[in-house]
Amino acid sequence: MPLFDAAGRPLPTSRAIPRASRDAGAFRGSLAGWRGPQVSSRPGMAREREVMQRRAADLLANDWAASATVDTITGNAVGTGLLPKPALPASRLGITPEQARAVATDMEWIFAAWMREADVRGRCCFFDLQTLGLRSILTMGELLHVAVMLPESERRACGRRFSLAIQALSPTRLQTPADMSMEPLVRDGIRFTEWGRPDGYYIACPPAGTGDAAMTTATLFSSDFRYLPARCGHRQNVFHLFRMEEDEQERGVSTFARAIGLFRNLSDVLHFELFAQVIAASFPVFVATEDGQLPGGVQEAFGARDRQNEPPQYLQKIEEGQIWYGEPNQKPYVLESKRPSANFATFVEIVQRGMAAAQGIPYESLTKDFSKTNYSSMRAALNEAWKVYNYYRQWLARDYCQPIYEMALEEAFLRGELELPPGAPDFYAARELWSNADWIGPARGFIDPVKEVSATVLALENRLMTYGEAWAARGGDFEEGMETLLLESALLDRVRKAIPGRAAGSEAAAATPGRNGQASVPPKRDEEENADG
Repeated sequence: MPLFDAAGRPLPTSRAIPRASRDAGAFRGSLAGWRGPQVSSRPGMAREREVMQRRAADLLANDWAASATVDTITGNAVGTGLLPKPALPASRLGITPEQARAVATDMEWIFAAWMREADVRGRCCFFDLQTLGLRSILTMGELLHVAVMLPESERRACGRRFSLAIQALSPTRLQTPADMSMEPLVRDGIRFTEWGRPDGYYIACPPAGTGDAAMTTATLFSSDFRYLPARCGHRQNVFHLFRMEEDEQERGVSTFARAIGLFRNLSDVLHFELFAQVIAASFPVFVATEDGQLPGGVQEAFGARDRQNEPPQYLQKIEEGQIWYGEPNQKPYVLESKRPSANFATFVEIVQRGMAAAQGIPYESLTKDFSKTNYSSMRAALNEAWKVYNYYRQWLARDYCQPIYEMALEEAFLRGELELPPGAPDFYAARELWSNADWIGPARGFIDPVKEVSATVLALENRLMTYGEAWAARGGDFEEGMETLLLESALLDRVRKAIPGRAAGSEAAAATPGRNGQASVPPKRDEEENADG
């Protein structure tokens, strides 16, 4: 043992080994003045977040580029809404595949009925709540929705089928009461456990008549707040979603935070350039007078006055068609507008590319400018964009839509509207299995339908993709599609018998023999193939 102890001990580290000094950690050269980021206190961070959220909301309301960014990401990630496709594991539940399909169909109809009344105010459906949530995440940095259970009296009065409803709140209402600012477990309006898990949320509910300034200066006390527990058993009460980008992060950051200067400054530049063009277009006519007397006929038209004894006039407001008669010894200087400069369009494009890169989307998606792309470059750009869209889609489906889906099914089960097969496990005994679902969003669309459909067919033929995945990629449901095709097939047979000939035009055209006796194939577009490389 002594021998093993002596041999197993690590060698002492040596401090005599020379190492090269790194410029990244030194204060020399161009990095001499770089002292690193300023560390802010918790109250300072809260104030900065409030300012960022107000600025981001202003951008969304008044800046075309910011609005286009939010609309582009939301429209592609959520679009017309994310729908659940129940995926019940029949073998694990001990039921037959036919029973699983029957239960899944009931679940789809139940959730479709709940989606129409998802909003507690009755103003929108569940699809709209998804859109509002993602827009809040992009603009304000976080989503704040509350799951509420309406009393039976209220449910009946509103004609609702379910009690579960979702209330969308502004994240600015999530604050720390002024009298709890010194509590170590209450930070940024959230009460945490000792392990750092959110335990509850303080939602500002000031009395009527409170000004907006009181909502942002942390002057509200506990009596002006409602405390909502984060969870009630296995059910989630508060949905507070934000993109985790730092360790121990507690609140979200707007997607505009890194490039908010680019958005605002570019908007100002475009505004001032446009205003300069307006000034140049409405520049007045200046008439110089040598002796201070107006030309004949002008003095009578505008009224006589002694220009020698009156002070000179200085005009600042420029109006269209204005004529300005100068004072004695005044010489006019015609202003020339050389704006915008020759490289203005290139400069704007560079700034817009930086704005798009900060959002993780290509320049073409931000500006909707596809004039400088071909099929290959556009395909590559959209593939990168769809990584961002799919990230938001899957995140929203996993952390927002799926828990709400489980709560809606749970209420349907308790109300007796969801019947499980005989001998199957109870809903609570296998809640995760009964609630398992895939979330399907709108299709991404085609750049070249022929090429992309051909790629899908090859993937199906080589067993690289399932038919369910192929239909889901196009925003469809495989089982519903097959049922529709069966119905259409019977209808087409009746049409063929009633109308001899090529009744189904596209199908018959695709199967029409060519000159060599084989099915005709559309000719390839040589020019496009060569351009795409």
